[in-house]
Amino acid sequence: MRTEPLLAEADALLARGRPHQVERLLAPFVGREPENVGAWQRMTRARLDLGDIAGALLAAEAAWRLDPYGTESLFWLSAARSQAGDHAEAIAAAAAACREDPGNPRLHTRLARAQLAAGLPTDAAEGLRYVVDLAGYDADLQVTFGQALFAIGRPLTAREALGRALAIDFGHAGARAALKAFEKAMSTAVDAASLALAADEFADSLRIHPGRPGTRRAAGRDAVTHVARVSLAWFLAGIAGLGTLEAIGLLTAPPSLYLTLICAAGVAGCVSAVARPPADGPA
Repeated sequence: MRTEPLLAEADALLARGRPHQVERLLAPFVGREPENVGAWQRMTRARLDLGDIAGALLAAEAAWRLDPYGTESLFWLSAARSQAGDHAEAIAAAAAACREDPGNPRLHTRLARAQLAAGLPTDAAEGLRYVVDLAGYDADLQVTFGQALFAIGRPLTAREALGRALAIDFGHAGARAALKAFEKAMSTAVDAASLALAADEFADSLRIHPGRPGTRRAAGRDAVTHVARVSLAWFLAGIAGLGTLEAIGLLTAPPSLYLTLICAAGVAGCVSAVARPPADGPA
């Protein structure tokens, strides 16, 4: 089997929010070709999306052992270790990736997120302060910088960073989610003391406590979304098919059947919308 088409298919599935399909696609492949670094990297991302932290760690470590100085392997190793609450290791892996490619804003974003997960917002803000001068064009970097600034009690400059992110990408989901979180935190801030408390609470919301790892989505949620989408497509096809058969005189369907199909399609659409997790930035 050629590797490139398989990995390209995995990338497409990940972009469409279907990590469970990536897991099924790549699991037999890495069994046959355990030396394929790219497959292990994508497996790590899929398992993180599914909330399988232990499995993500295994995949990330497999990629790192094969490619110990590769920035992509270090990136996903850091992401998996952050989710597992292994913060010192997560920060070390991200810092190593930054040393390998110091001009890459994605790697500096990962380092800052590892620091935020570890409860080190000052380190994250100070580290990004210099990076944003060089790579201010990166929306994810600006969002993470804004989160770090808010966590150390600088809400105005935090909002400015999010404003820059939205100027780069007006529909950036991470920036909009962060703005909502800022508004919620600031709703209780009436003086300096309450502002400091709001900042501390926001910083704690970004932490991943050892022994209580965070997950990006519930393990079964992606599968529910997929089933709902498929059901919606079938119900809509049924409605269209009935209409076509009636139009050519081959069938007379009772109105109740149309109503049933329309209601079922509506339920499937609602389930798909509710079950779909909000878009995140990179890990």
